[in-house]
Amino acid sequence: MIFMKHTINYFEKGNELLAQKKYAEAILCYEKDLKNGRVNNRSKVMFNMGIAYNYLGKYKKAVKCYEEVLKDKSYVSPYKALNNMGNSYYRLSQYNKAIQCYESALSYENYLSQGNTWFNMGLIYNQLKQYDKAIMCYKKAMEDKNYTPLPNIWNELTRAYNKINQVDHKQVSLQKMSS
Repeated sequence: MIFMKHTINYFEKGNELLAQKKYAEAILCYEKDLKNGRVNNRSKVMFNMGIAYNYLGKYKKAVKCYEEVLKDKSYVSPYKALNNMGNSYYRLSQYNKAIQCYESALSYENYLSQGNTWFNMGLIYNQLKQYDKAIMCYKKAMEDKNYTPLPNIWNELTRAYNKINQVDHKQVSLQKMSS
């Protein structure tokens, strides 16, 4: 009788747990997969681990994962890692680093759906009170035919326009007072 050794594919198990929103358990599986040393899979493992860390609110650890992914020059979609890294920096309130990540992601010609990245960058510019830039980003997001805009894109766009109008009205009021 021959017994076959059953090996667990920790990467696939981690993906199942990630889909079930069991992020800490998914990370444990990804770590086991990395220990098994399947080098050709490392970037995918690190990318998914970054996603799990993001959901757990461990944004610095997520950034480290995406940095590892980006070291792999053969990784097929670095723009996704850059977008996700930008999201982590956004949540860490490191807005300049987030914008750099988003701009790098947008520089890839094969990045077919840039709308989400434009939207994320718009959120940051809104946060920085750079409403003209925010509006431009939201418009770029909506121009992307591959992007399904979230309902809140209209809220954010309206908010940015309203902020510009408030600034314009304040300037008019100040001008009237000084004349």
